[in-house]
Amino acid sequence: MKGKGFVNFLSYIAIAFVAVALVLAKIFDTFQLSSNLINAMTLIAQIIAYAITAVFAFYYAKSRKSIGWMIAYVVFVIIIVVFLVLNFNI
Repeated sequence: MKGKGFVNFLSYIAIAFVAVALVLAKIFDTFQLSSNLINAMTLIAQIIAYAITAVFAFYYAKSRKSIGWMIAYVVFVIIIVVFLVLNFNI
């Protein structure tokens, strides 16, 4: 599996995690339960989605002539990673 095929596969996995997390959230909400499993699946889906977006954004920033695009890209990625690691809720 190369480049685009791998990204497509990750997209598929991310959408599967989102779907399952939504179904489980509805089931647990019906019974007024909370689950760390739902939170973990949602976080995994978000990480995959961010990674896919970051890959495509990298190629866009790389194609620009100004170094400012790449610097901004790096800053944006660092902000996303920090927020995910510190588990800030927006």
